[in-house]
Amino acid sequence: MAQGDPPHGKATELIRNFFEHLYPVPSYAFLHPSTTLKKYNEGTLERPLVLAICALTSLHVPAHNVAVDREKSAAWVSNAEEIIWKRLENPSMARLQALLLTISYRMTTGSYEKAFMLTAIAARAASAMGLNHEQTHLDPILEETRRRTVWCFKLLESYFSIGLTEFEVCPFECIYLHPPSLEDSFGLLCPPGSEDFAIHALRDQNELGSLNMCIRLASIRRDIMKLTRELAVCSEPYLHLQDVTGGLGEILCELKAEMPNQAEISTAGLKNMIESSWLPRHLMMFTLWHGCYFDLYRIFLPGYPEAPPSIVLSTIDAQFVRMATRACIEHALAVVNLFCDLNQTCTKPRLLEFATGVSVYHAIRLILFIAHSSTEPDLLSLEFAVSRAELCLAAIKRFFHGLALSQPILDDITQLIETFSSGSSATESLSVFHKVNHGRRSDTRILSAARPRQHLAVHSVLQQAKFLTEEPLS
Repeated sequence: MAQGDPPHGKATELIRNFFEHLYPVPSYAFLHPSTTLKKYNEGTLERPLVLAICALTSLHVPAHNVAVDREKSAAWVSNAEEIIWKRLENPSMARLQALLLTISYRMTTGSYEKAFMLTAIAARAASAMGLNHEQTHLDPILEETRRRTVWCFKLLESYFSIGLTEFEVCPFECIYLHPPSLEDSFGLLCPPGSEDFAIHALRDQNELGSLNMCIRLASIRRDIMKLTRELAVCSEPYLHLQDVTGGLGEILCELKAEMPNQAEISTAGLKNMIESSWLPRHLMMFTLWHGCYFDLYRIFLPGYPEAPPSIVLSTIDAQFVRMATRACIEHALAVVNLFCDLNQTCTKPRLLEFATGVSVYHAIRLILFIAHSSTEPDLLSLEFAVSRAELCLAAIKRFFHGLALSQPILDDITQLIETFSSGSSATESLSVFHKVNHGRRSDTRILSAARPRQHLAVHSVLQQAKFLTEEPLS
């Protein structure tokens, strides 16, 4: 053990805490529980991976009766990065996994610029090792570890931008892998000699392929966002738009048939699941599925920030717009109501995938916009929408406490609530949806016609990063 590294007992507890609390979160599902603990106990787990696991876990789940301050965890993650840099030309699975955890650490603590640059290194390492292709001759656990490492990297990458080709370092089109398998054939398996290191909390049989579904839904959401960006710079009617959106809707409908509980979580079902280790995966799956639907249909809402220019929608009839509006309400309220129920039912905060919070945020914006702008009586009252937004704001503060990326979301929701509670004029109220800077801070070199395609959401890591994109003339 090098000087400054966590002592064996503390590291063991932090690694166990990682698997009990972080592993059920989709982005962190790529390390095999019993094998990782066995390797650490034997002293064969690579040092940067040990440091990265301990650093990230200490941010979210401190070891019992052992305080780990931010300075110490930052030193651990910096040491992990240094080791990775020294062996940059010789990537390994363990060091790539350590790199993914350090990227997540940097994002969690607000070091967005470093997180963004490190993703390029991670993508190169994955490509160099051929991780984007199946290797069927391998041990099943190792084969699944390779798959999950790539798929979890894709989830992590989505926090930078979605649907912008120039920022994708590991495109879905270049990944020739099966989606993740069930936990029965990975996390719950204990190879000979590792039985004593099993994580009992993970023996819950309710995972039901939710990680697999999260990955597939993330791919569909990327396609929807690419369509949204293409429409943003379109200057003529998009004659086949209803066919395109209808096709994506059919895919979502087919996925629903494969999802546990048919994409429904009742209040009773939530109470039964609240103690399950796999709650974070089911919540992400549920909110992503509904989120894909309202991301798809918000395109047709005139005046909404993500809607294309009016010329694009000129061939869409009013009846279809009404249908799209009601679909947005249905799916946005499903997300909002679930999150409100979660906050009321869950007596202790659970670590959740940030994508769940993102879906809740966009659902709130939608119901506030529709409640304020709709001319249909009794469609959705503004008072109800504001009350739901207030409840969700409190829930996001609770479940994503301390996460730097959540602050812009909290600020935007707070501003929306204040605006719609103050009796502002219609023009002032609607303008608040467009005040958030959805483009990069230094984008003056981008042609104005192309800027709509470059829009970044308030929760994008790239939006928060402070890169200098214009060098002064010498």
